[in-house]
Amino acid sequence: MNEHRVMIVSDIHNCHADWYRMTNGERMADLIRCVEEAKAARTYDLTLCLGDVSLDFWAFNEGGSFLWDPPVSRTAEFMEKVKPVFPEPFFIVPGNHEQYAPRDWLRITRQPREQIVERDYAVFVLLDAFSGDLGPKENSDGTYLPVNVSLIREALGLPGKRPVFLLAHWFDMERESEEFRAVLRGNPRIRALFCGHDHRSLIGNTGPDAGNLPILHDGHFSYSGERDPWASWRGWRELIVREDGTWESFYRVPAQAVPYPAWSVRIDAHLQDEIQDQSSI
Repeated sequence: MNEHRVMIVSDIHNCHADWYRMTNGERMADLIRCVEEAKAARTYDLTLCLGDVSLDFWAFNEGGSFLWDPPVSRTAEFMEKVKPVFPEPFFIVPGNHEQYAPRDWLRITRQPREQIVERDYAVFVLLDAFSGDLGPKENSDGTYLPVNVSLIREALGLPGKRPVFLLAHWFDMERESEEFRAVLRGNPRIRALFCGHDHRSLIGNTGPDAGNLPILHDGHFSYSGERDPWASWRGWRELIVREDGTWESFYRVPAQAVPYPAWSVRIDAHLQDEIQDQSSI
């Protein structure tokens, strides 16, 4: 049976900050190495990037680099220097650190802030969760707004019985609309939600009033303040979709060393936070 593999990345944070005794350049080089090794070992159908590829807008410390004088767009740098390593085609949705006005986001990424990605085997809805107060003139950390349900309905109206996956930088279910919850409850073609933002790889749930669908967190390739390192290794999530509509997903952790001030932790390559869905369409 044919199966299609999707790479889902988030929270890469190509930026002006250094973490774990690694410069930003060293970390990006490590990311490029890991992705190149993954592509050499298996075939990917596409890449979906769920935002925070930068710290271009930020409420803390020295603020976001796009509000410096002169402004510096690390998102543009990412698109030019790092994005080409990822499996093509590459689709991106902004995070809370990419609060670009729509025209600026389109100019930098050549993509809209949200979109439907249609494949023969599945439909992916990339939603702009931090769509409030765009193009700010002062440092901020993003404004969450309920997701665009009309875009989800448009995807559900596409022909065929393909599974539908919803992706955003974040899903804040406590702040979401009842319309969104109703769509999740009433549409079995929607199989799972994917998000980044918290830099973790765990699997959550939308809750019984929203269809009890899994929310798959997509980790990071930057930093994490988690006390439990097993929820926050650098890596990315992969999704495998089969022609009968069944699917599985797991978080891929490439071999890595995490340098702390007085020691380093070496991690072997492994998979974690796995889920299998055997219900066919």
